[in-house]
Amino acid sequence: MQISASDGASVAFEEFGAKNALETGRLPVVLLHGLTQQRNYWAPVIRRLTDVGGIAVDQRGHGEASGTEVRTDSDFSMERLARDVVEVLDAADMPHAIVVGHSWGASVALHAAARHQGRIRAAVLIDGGLFGPRHLVGPAGGHDDVREALRPPPLGMLEPALWQAIGQGDLAPYWSDEVRAALAPTFRVDDTGHVFSRLGMDRHMAVLDGLFDYDPAADAADVACPVWAVVCEERSVEADGVDRDSPESPDFPDLETAWRRARAAAVESLSPAFFLQRWYGALHDVPLQWPALVAGLVETVVERTSDPQEAR
Repeated sequence: MQISASDGASVAFEEFGAKNALETGRLPVVLLHGLTQQRNYWAPVIRRLTDVGGIAVDQRGHGEASGTEVRTDSDFSMERLARDVVEVLDAADMPHAIVVGHSWGASVALHAAARHQGRIRAAVLIDGGLFGPRHLVGPAGGHDDVREALRPPPLGMLEPALWQAIGQGDLAPYWSDEVRAALAPTFRVDDTGHVFSRLGMDRHMAVLDGLFDYDPAADAADVACPVWAVVCEERSVEADGVDRDSPESPDFPDLETAWRRARAAAVESLSPAFFLQRWYGALHDVPLQWPALVAGLVETVVERTSDPQEAR
């Protein structure tokens, strides 16, 4: 279903499972993808959910909400994106929900939970939301330096080359038709067989600018509902003996060191409202890597948060 937000931008969502707490006695979930992605990214997780329903969202500029025209004037501020979540809840006739966000979507989930506490009963942040690119400014250079360092490489390669590159990357041990199908709607293919992001470079950078403007510290301090925060780690420090926070570490450039320090500082300052989980061996794309684990966490949060008496 595609709707127009109150500022005229498009947002789309798709229902899955039993969305209504009146049917199940459980709160529905709202799944928010990360930057450049789209709602089908969650398909492997959704297939593994049991007795959980809700909606998966194409956030503005992404997926079916990208539109046929490349618009760069859309508002990608965190305030606007959180308002989109509430307007999607209204369109889906959901008075209350649990928001689950990955990466950029985790930032949206946290802000929505903090600013719309009457609608959001719990939040799940998958490897994001607690820190952002603004925390790299200074340790990793000025604002413009960090912004350019985070600019994605342009695509424009032939489609077989794209899938070969992705299938041989970090997801190689987990590559499957299911993973490819989850990623396919992220891209568009032109008449010559070349592949491009549906989001586009200009909108990508506009979303990034919205993240630069967002400081999650206030939301992390103000949020009243329970928040489960997952931090993905390639491996533990104890396992490989490398101090990954050390500036002398040869394995990581300054940007990566700054990113890890920002994450560590954010984690250390979390309030008791947060349930922190460190998933060692997890990739950033853990919903594709370990969809059953992510589904299990979502089911646990739904079970612990829902009140069957409230649904009656």
